[in-house]
Amino acid sequence: MLVVYDSLTGCGKQFAKDLGQPTQSVLKRLDQPCILVTRNSGLGQIPWTTKRFIKKYAPLIRGFVMNGDQKRYPKTFCGATDKIREQYGLHHICNIYRSGDEKDRTFVKEWLMANILD
Repeated sequence: MLVVYDSLTGCGKQFAKDLGQPTQSVLKRLDQPCILVTRNSGLGQIPWTTKRFIKKYAPLIRGFVMNGDQKRYPKTFCGATDKIREQYGLHHICNIYRSGDEKDRTFVKEWLMANILD
Protein backbone atom coordinates (compact mmCIF):
# COMPACT_ATOMS: atom_id res chain seq x y z
CA MET A 1 0.00 0.00 0.00
CA LEU A 2 1.33 3.40 -0.94
CA VAL A 3 1.76 5.94 1.87
CA VAL A 4 1.39 9.54 0.74
CA TYR A 5 2.66 12.32 3.01
CA ASP A 6 2.18 16.06 3.36
CA SER A 7 5.14 17.12 5.46
CA LEU A 8 6.53 20.56 6.21
CA THR A 9 9.06 19.72 8.95
CA GLY A 10 9.86 16.18 7.82
CA CYS A 11 8.01 14.43 10.66
CA GLY A 12 5.19 13.11 8.48
CA LYS A 13 7.61 12.01 5.80
CA GLN A 14 9.67 10.14 8.39
CA PHE A 15 6.60 8.38 9.78
CA ALA A 16 5.51 7.40 6.27
CA LYS A 17 8.94 5.96 5.47
CA ASP A 18 9.08 4.11 8.81
CA LEU A 19 5.97 2.12 7.85
CA GLY A 20 8.06 0.16 5.36
CA GLN A 21 5.73 0.78 2.41
CA PRO A 22 6.35 2.74 -0.80
CA THR A 23 5.98 6.49 -0.18
CA GLN A 24 5.48 9.68 -2.13
CA SER A 25 4.63 13.34 -1.56
CA VAL A 26 1.13 14.79 -2.00
CA LEU A 27 2.68 16.90 -4.75
CA LYS A 28 3.06 13.86 -7.04
CA ARG A 29 0.40 12.28 -9.24
CA LEU A 30 -1.49 9.40 -7.64
CA ASP A 31 -2.65 6.35 -9.57
CA GLN A 32 -3.25 3.74 -6.85
CA PRO A 33 -4.92 3.40 -3.44
CA CYS A 34 -3.08 4.94 -0.50
CA ILE A 35 -3.20 6.12 3.05
CA LEU A 36 -2.39 9.76 3.76
CA VAL A 37 -0.09 11.08 6.48
CA THR A 38 -0.82 14.77 6.92
CA ARG A 39 -0.47 17.67 9.35
CA ASN A 40 -2.05 20.87 10.63
CA SER A 41 -1.55 24.26 9.07
CA GLY A 42 -1.72 27.32 11.25
CA LEU A 43 -3.88 26.74 14.28
CA GLY A 44 -5.50 23.39 13.46
CA GLN A 45 -6.38 24.08 9.84
CA ILE A 46 -6.08 21.73 6.86
CA PRO A 47 -3.03 22.62 4.72
CA TRP A 48 -3.92 23.75 1.18
CA THR A 49 -1.70 21.00 -0.21
CA THR A 50 -3.72 18.38 1.67
CA LYS A 51 -7.03 19.95 0.58
CA ARG A 52 -5.96 19.90 -3.06
CA PHE A 53 -4.77 16.29 -2.80
CA ILE A 54 -7.97 15.09 -1.12
CA LYS A 55 -10.22 16.88 -3.60
CA LYS A 56 -8.37 15.31 -6.50
CA TYR A 57 -7.85 11.78 -5.14
CA ALA A 58 -10.45 11.14 -2.40
CA PRO A 59 -11.68 7.85 -3.94
CA LEU A 60 -8.14 6.43 -3.67
CA ILE A 61 -7.52 7.46 -0.04
CA ARG A 62 -8.32 4.56 2.30
CA GLY A 63 -7.58 6.46 5.52
CA PHE A 64 -5.40 9.15 7.05
CA VAL A 65 -2.97 9.69 9.90
CA MET A 66 -2.60 13.16 11.39
CA ASN A 67 0.64 14.29 12.97
CA GLY A 68 1.20 17.28 15.18
CA ASP A 69 3.19 18.70 18.06
CA GLN A 70 1.22 18.54 21.29
CA LYS A 71 4.00 20.13 23.34
CA ARG A 72 4.30 23.29 21.25
CA TYR A 73 0.64 23.47 20.22
CA PRO A 74 -1.43 21.65 22.85
CA LYS A 75 -4.71 23.44 22.06
CA THR A 76 -4.58 22.72 18.33
CA PHE A 77 -2.79 19.34 18.37
CA CYS A 78 -4.08 17.45 15.32
CA GLY A 79 -6.90 19.99 15.09
CA ALA A 80 -7.43 19.35 11.39
CA THR A 81 -8.47 15.73 12.10
CA ASP A 82 -12.15 16.49 12.68
CA LYS A 83 -12.22 18.97 9.80
CA ILE A 84 -10.95 16.33 7.35
CA ARG A 85 -13.44 13.76 8.62
CA GLU A 86 -16.36 16.20 8.44
CA GLN A 87 -15.51 17.96 5.17
CA TYR A 88 -14.25 14.99 3.17
CA GLY A 89 -15.57 11.90 4.94
CA LEU A 90 -12.17 10.20 5.10
CA HIS A 91 -11.49 7.42 7.58
CA HIS A 92 -9.25 8.58 10.44
CA ILE A 93 -6.66 5.96 11.43
CA CYS A 94 -4.91 7.79 14.29
CA ASN A 95 -3.18 10.94 15.52
CA ILE A 96 0.55 10.89 16.23
CA TYR A 97 2.98 13.17 18.01
CA ARG A 98 5.57 14.49 15.52
CA SER A 99 7.02 11.46 13.66
CA GLY A 100 5.31 8.92 15.90
CA ASP A 101 6.78 6.12 17.97
CA GLU A 102 6.96 2.35 17.65
CA LYS A 103 3.47 1.93 19.10
CA ASP A 104 2.07 4.27 16.41
CA ARG A 105 3.92 2.46 13.61
CA THR A 106 2.73 -0.92 14.85
CA PHE A 107 -0.86 0.31 15.11
CA VAL A 108 -0.88 1.68 11.55
CA LYS A 109 0.83 -1.41 10.13
CA GLU A 110 -1.78 -3.61 11.82
CA TRP A 111 -4.56 -1.35 10.54
CA LEU A 112 -3.19 -1.71 7.03
CA MET A 113 -3.09 -5.50 7.30
CA ALA A 114 -6.64 -5.68 8.67
CA ASN A 115 -8.32 -3.12 6.40
CA ILE A 116 -6.62 -2.98 3.06
CA LEU A 117 -7.61 -5.55 0.49
CA ASP A 118 -6.01 -3.87 -2.56
